Amino acid sequence: MDLTGRIFVTADTHFGDPDAVDRFGRRHSDIQDMDDRLVDEINRMVGADDLLFHLGDFTGRLPGSRSRHAHAIRERLECERIVLIRGNHDPGNKPAFDALFESVHERLSFRCSDVDSLSGDERIVMEHYPLRVWQGRHDGACHLYGHAHGTIPEEGRSTDVGVDSWNLRPIELSSVIERLRDRPVGFERVRPRSQPTRK
Repeated sequence: MDLTGRIFVTADTHFGDPDAVDRFGRRHSDIQDMDDRLVDEINRMVGADDLLFHLGDFTGRLPGSRSRHAHAIRERLECERIVLIRGNHDPGNKPAFDALFESVHERLSFRCSDVDSLSGDERIVMEHYPLRVWQGRHDGACHLYGHAHGTIPEEGRSTDVGVDSWNLRPIELSSVIERLRDRPVGFERVRPRSQPTRK
């Protein structure tokens, strides 16, 4: 995977989801208004040659074909390179849906040193779901996730990159990593538990 140039992350757009406006507290008059705003924000922030990691729930629950709606949205997005980390609302095993993206993953992990615009060697772990422990956490790895829509406290070097946490906008990967580097690793050993003994 080519990790050169500007890289952005986002999640939980829920394009076309009739429940998203009310359920996630998005201030839009209807689904079309929400979709238009999300497309506008992505196109404003992410250039045609930039890379966008979308950490799941590109579409949401919607009547009819999610793949068809996703295709219509994808045609409106100027960014040519979108990598999807599949979310629980993204259709699985649907070649027409998967073909909209440069690649599709369940989880993705790489090091800062693999990224043209980042220094350091911390691991970056991307998954749709928030994890309490992730690969390399005790060594300072950063975990980016979606799914939670800004409703759970962030722990250690992890953060919700979903649109509901970032004013409906994608965020540049380098900004997220710099922000997380200021946090403690957040890995404390738990005291061994004693087991009851048999009498």
